[in-house]
Amino acid sequence: MSTPDAMETARPVPVLADESAALSEGFARRLSVLAARLGADERGVLWAERAALAMSRATAQGHVCLSLAALARRHDARFGEARDALLASGVACLARSDARGDVADLLPLVIDEDGRLYLARYFDYERRLAKALVERSRDARVPVSPQDIAQHAGRIARYFGPREDGDIDWQRVAALVALAGRLTIVSGGPGTGKTTTVVGVLACLLDADPDVRIALAAPTGKAAQRMQEALIERADELPPELAKRLPRTSFTLQRLLGVQSDGRFRHHRDNPLPYDVIVVDEASMIDVALAAHLLEAVAPASRLVMLGDKDQLSAVEAGAVFAELSAQPSFSAAGRARIAAALSIDAKRLETALPHEKTPKSEAQLGLFDTAPADDSEGYGALFDTLPEDWSARGGERESALTDCVVWLQKNYRFGLDSDIGRLSIAIRNGDEHAALEALDPSGARAAVLFDDGDAALSERTLARLARGFAPYADALSAVLDGGEADHAALFDALNRFRVLCATRKGPRGVDEVNARIAAKVREQAGIALALGAQWFAGRPVIVTRNDYALGLFNGDIGIALPGVDGSLRVAFRMADGALRYVSPAALPPHDTAFALTVHKSQGSEFEHAALVLPGAFVRVLSRELVYTAITRAKRKVEVIGSAAIFAQAVREPTRRDSGLAARMRRLA
Repeated sequence: MSTPDAMETARPVPVLADESAALSEGFARRLSVLAARLGADERGVLWAERAALAMSRATAQGHVCLSLAALARRHDARFGEARDALLASGVACLARSDARGDVADLLPLVIDEDGRLYLARYFDYERRLAKALVERSRDARVPVSPQDIAQHAGRIARYFGPREDGDIDWQRVAALVALAGRLTIVSGGPGTGKTTTVVGVLACLLDADPDVRIALAAPTGKAAQRMQEALIERADELPPELAKRLPRTSFTLQRLLGVQSDGRFRHHRDNPLPYDVIVVDEASMIDVALAAHLLEAVAPASRLVMLGDKDQLSAVEAGAVFAELSAQPSFSAAGRARIAAALSIDAKRLETALPHEKTPKSEAQLGLFDTAPADDSEGYGALFDTLPEDWSARGGERESALTDCVVWLQKNYRFGLDSDIGRLSIAIRNGDEHAALEALDPSGARAAVLFDDGDAALSERTLARLARGFAPYADALSAVLDGGEADHAALFDALNRFRVLCATRKGPRGVDEVNARIAAKVREQAGIALALGAQWFAGRPVIVTRNDYALGLFNGDIGIALPGVDGSLRVAFRMADGALRYVSPAALPPHDTAFALTVHKSQGSEFEHAALVLPGAFVRVLSRELVYTAITRAKRKVEVIGSAAIFAQAVREPTRRDSGLAARMRRLA
């Protein structure tokens, strides 16, 4: 039987929408042909094609599974009819959460005990991930001795400093969870202190064991670099003997796991990672496949700390793993007592302070309610002889599988409750379009601005407004090109003061068109001519879109094209330690111009000033999470360029991704 490492490869390269549709249709045709060859009758062949097409399309849209009952209703059929036809087709099988084996033992389509339909590999990813999470989370409920609690309390007091007020310090709570257990999931928006928490946790661990082996990682190269930079900046706050032991390098998750030339990972369940502590930042960007590989590769005795923002955009690929894992923080009675003893917090107060509302990506939005066949329940009961009490995954009746593992950082140290960006981000997160619109100022006098441009493409007036945001960059670039002191680091700082964020790639308000028009304006401002064809010019910022391990360039890295001594263009990249390295444009991996970024590509980045360009009409990609992610990239000022109606509709639309992870974990817990 093949190992997970031999069986699976690294995450796939995203495909365009039309290419994805063709792949889905091709997969459906192949599966219907296979069913016919296996002797399925006409109805079995038909359902094989229907299920394959629906499941392939769903996965391309980020869903891990779909409800077979809902698919049956879509075709005016009953759940039992669809299930029986699929099972008779020879291309679908039943599988339970606790079944042994791997993907090689499954048929192309899988129906689980709750009536969810999966592609086999995604059922296997979800099953493996659920098993690994439950096994790791059990350690959180192991009793901790009073001596250990006292030691944890002393170290937290030493490295987190004095408490500022009487409120519960959720950073300290997160630190205690990380010190006491092997799995910690910390969710918080920008400015809530995730970096402070990590530095404090690592200081506590290094204080306890100076030889502890620590790895820092993130889904993209840019996010990994930002994490490394943030820790280096904070190292001076620690005693020198601890600061020098903080890790000075970070990894992309693929590099951490040891991606090989064939796409397989070197580290897996049977060859775990050689670290005692693994800290993963920007975990909301991790899809179900990569999450399964990561969790299985962490050694049983090692600690895993996952940091992210549950309200941000999920992974480009299938799954909303971090949103599911962090959806409902809870503590057992023993966990509350442990926190109360270590942090001098009243246990009852801690219980009442825990958030109890469902989050924007809780089970309802993730599609777990759709697993129930509703009006077809009599056909549903025949799926297996008996179903557990929580078969419908209606959440909350049983203790969470991640009890004592999840902490929300609830205090924002960057944006006060009365700040414009703070009020706007809270309103978006809560899905309150009225409050969000009230936080936006059409006059432009406040830090959160709504600029309503009604044209299909950006008007010249709007384009000029955006180009003005890059004026400091154009000035710094002109100084460099005019032969002044070549302060390339300052040029990067000027570029990062402002960025345009687009919801879409194509179209008159998509990132490709916006980049081309802004580039022309900036070239005009700085008096720069084109070189090397129609795209390259001195000062062109580029974003790497695919990892190149040989060059040490990663998805999300930003570079600037600058002339060398001989006048030829080179692309400068600023490394985590502040040093610059130069690469020939011809040697670059796939890349795009970076005056404007898609909101997805902006994850893990921060800018003094950001402008979100909305499309001229509502499109499926717009969502509450996309708008929230864009808004929270800005530290001082944010502009929304688009109609109030489209913005409001986006705020009302939470991302919905069907998944069975939470319910599967409850079964295994």
